[in-house]
Amino acid sequence: MASSRLFCTFRLDRRLFGVDLLDVKEVTAETTATRIAHAPDEVLGLVNIRGHIYLALDLRRLLGLPASAVGAESRLVLFKPTVGPAFGVMVDEIADIQAAEPGRIASFSRTGPGAAAPGVGRVELIDSVCQLADELLVVLAPRRFLPVVERVLAGPA
Repeated sequence: MASSRLFCTFRLDRRLFGVDLLDVKEVTAETTATRIAHAPDEVLGLVNIRGHIYLALDLRRLLGLPASAVGAESRLVLFKPTVGPAFGVMVDEIADIQAAEPGRIASFSRTGPGAAAPGVGRVELIDSVCQLADELLVVLAPRRFLPVVERVLAGPA
């Protein structure tokens, strides 16, 4: 029998999103970012966490959701180096660690009917969806976050 997968979940625009817990280094309340000149809106800036500098991305902007100010419940989810070099994403609020059986997790198709996720502009960031007891969890692929920012920086092809 396959074991459960664990997800670090969080809210954006009142919707439940998550990433594989194995990709997460830590979640921090440090949300003060130093803006980078000429950076796209998807980049909040640089954050100093105990002497280490991380690139902070605005996950709302990455997903095409409406912009929102960083608030008291906002958190920065930092990823392990295996995901990408020293970066994290700002989320509206952190939720629970969720366990899901593999049978409840469905791969997300980026093509064909039903490929559009309501209100999410960049569906290439979605890895899968998981039906929890009381709501749908949209599982994101953090390894795709930096390549999206790089494409934004490169401009239209």
